[in-house]
Amino acid sequence: MGSLGTQHPDECLLLRYIDGELPSRKLRQVERHLEACWQCRTEVEELQATVADCVRYRKNVLAAHLPPPPNPWPDLYRGFDRIDAEQAGASWISRLIAPARNRWAMAAAAAAVLACGVFYQLRQTPSVEAAALLKKAVSAAEARPATTRRYQIRTRTQKFIRTAGRRTADPAAASLDARFEAAHYDLEDPLSAKSFQGWRGALSSKQDEVTTVADCYQIHTTTPEGELASASLMLRETDLEPVEARLEFRDREWVELTEIADGSIRDGIPPAVTDLEPRVRRAEPSRPAANTSGESASISEELQVLAALHGIGADLGDPVEVTRSGGKLLVSGVGIPVERQQQIQEALDGMPHVAVEFTSPAAASVPAEPAGAAPASGGGAAPSIQSRMEQQLGGRADFERFSTQLLDRNDALMSRAYALRALAQRFPASEESGFSAQDRQVLRDMALKHATVLGREAATIARALEPVLVSMGGSAAARPAAATASWQDCAEELFHASHRAELLLSEVLGASPARTPSDRLPSELLSAMRDLHAELDQCQKLLAGQ
Repeated sequence: MGSLGTQHPDECLLLRYIDGELPSRKLRQVERHLEACWQCRTEVEELQATVADCVRYRKNVLAAHLPPPPNPWPDLYRGFDRIDAEQAGASWISRLIAPARNRWAMAAAAAAVLACGVFYQLRQTPSVEAAALLKKAVSAAEARPATTRRYQIRTRTQKFIRTAGRRTADPAAASLDARFEAAHYDLEDPLSAKSFQGWRGALSSKQDEVTTVADCYQIHTTTPEGELASASLMLRETDLEPVEARLEFRDREWVELTEIADGSIRDGIPPAVTDLEPRVRRAEPSRPAANTSGESASISEELQVLAALHGIGADLGDPVEVTRSGGKLLVSGVGIPVERQQQIQEALDGMPHVAVEFTSPAAASVPAEPAGAAPASGGGAAPSIQSRMEQQLGGRADFERFSTQLLDRNDALMSRAYALRALAQRFPASEESGFSAQDRQVLRDMALKHATVLGREAATIARALEPVLVSMGGSAAARPAAATASWQDCAEELFHASHRAELLLSEVLGASPARTPSDRLPSELLSAMRDLHAELDQCQKLLAGQ
């Protein structure tokens, strides 16, 4: 959950909540959010209504109009009788054994064919869907009028703008072009359905996943061959226009491409980096200077409000927002307990130009959990990596305790990452340069506190994880942090590193579906933790040294 804001669950998470497929810990988080959020409760009700309409359509319309099967199932026993008659002259031993053997053999063959058909269908459905979406997207792109398209390219160490169809002479982009060529990925227009389709179509072995994220279709393809380990492309639902892409190479480097809307580049000034990770609500940027008339809140007063909220921990997940309204700083929240409201009001009491406004949602709209329902845990045998971890830790009960403790630690880590990132977005380096020494110190003290606690949680997680992952064959090569000029830029890199570690940790512990091959997960997670520590060290140095 973002600092001083509310991160709403995406549609996929709400669907899993409706279907009862969330782990108990995530289920509690979603339920707490729904109790406080009208918007998400309304979305849940709409999803339930849509599912009910689909069920009624299938039952009352589709089933009634489906044609009968072309041929009924044949009577296999008539064929058995014919075979028995043909073998009537055989010995009594052959007549005794052969019919039974033939019946079992044919039944086993039929079962095998059916199982293969079901397995093939389940395996091929996402690939068919991905291919169909890409084909439609390519056709839609060809039908659109030709325009000049720009996109932003972001790597671990670089960030620049490129125009589709044009090469650049910038030496910084040369190594990136070489990567694209080695991966056989079209670098003339990499943010296009045609380029993604060309790369994917050349793969002999691949696995596809198609999901819906924030009004976009997301196609994610992984492969064991070539320089590219995986790639994802997001297509806007309305017109199938590519808006984002992420390419992950075999050496764990990555490239993110983001569409730049018309007018977002003026006078050659590139826009801010677009976040390709799961979207969170951005903090409202501060105003650049104090108003000397005394009628509007100044930056110093805004900092004091944020520092007061920080002092009581209200910037670590509470649904509290600080916005400007009519020259005042409006501190608002939905569904905050009465005791917490009192703490916030006491912390802000006496501050000028501050208004506090809390609202309480009605809990009647929260869907009730069906009696006896339990969150799905995946069923069947545990994935191999969880089984191996259970053996390392001494059994299932120990693994459950280990997993719960690490996930709780990770929640605390991510709350600090979100809070630090929100401060960096609210007060960018260009704005901080105009602060007084006192205001700059207030801001940096808050940021440094978040970074320090984040580092403590990351170190605790690493100490618990490393012996287990190393014993499972995991290893990680140290990589330097991305070069950043300010702590604000570094906070953005630190957030991405934290989020990547969070995703891999969830896969390792079985809290989310695995998208990384199990034999690579230990090394991937160890590398992600190393990257996190590198970014954290640089962020703390920038906060302390400037």
